[in-house]
Amino acid sequence: MWQRKKLSTNEALSKAGPLPENWGPIFGLEGIKDRIGNLSWIGPHYADMGWVELSTEELEAIRLNEVLARVEEEKEIANTALNSSELTIEGKASWLKFLLDLDLIYLQADKTVYPWFPIRPVNV
Repeated sequence: MWQRKKLSTNEALSKAGPLPENWGPIFGLEGIKDRIGNLSWIGPHYADMGWVELSTEELEAIRLNEVLARVEEEKEIANTALNSSELTIEGKASWLKFLLDLDLIYLQADKTVYPWFPIRPVNV
């Protein structure tokens, strides 16, 4: 996995993923990866940028951040549903159980590889 970064600060400028499909033919570098680490040769707009191959630790950290962001999004949805005035007692119990199940994600050993997310309840 690769990521375009600002070289001076190591700031991510793109999401982690494979190299773009079209970078080689555009720059005449099909199959050559030794010049993509520093893109300043392309022009002033690309100064201080480069494609960096991510380490295993960096990939795990990115994946962990994605999982934790999804947990926070699900919690926001649950809290919004709990604040609904049309929510029944059964619905409230379902959403509270959902929130408790979301907290269990933090305890999963393989949350960066195969996170288990509970099924979001339907407002009852």
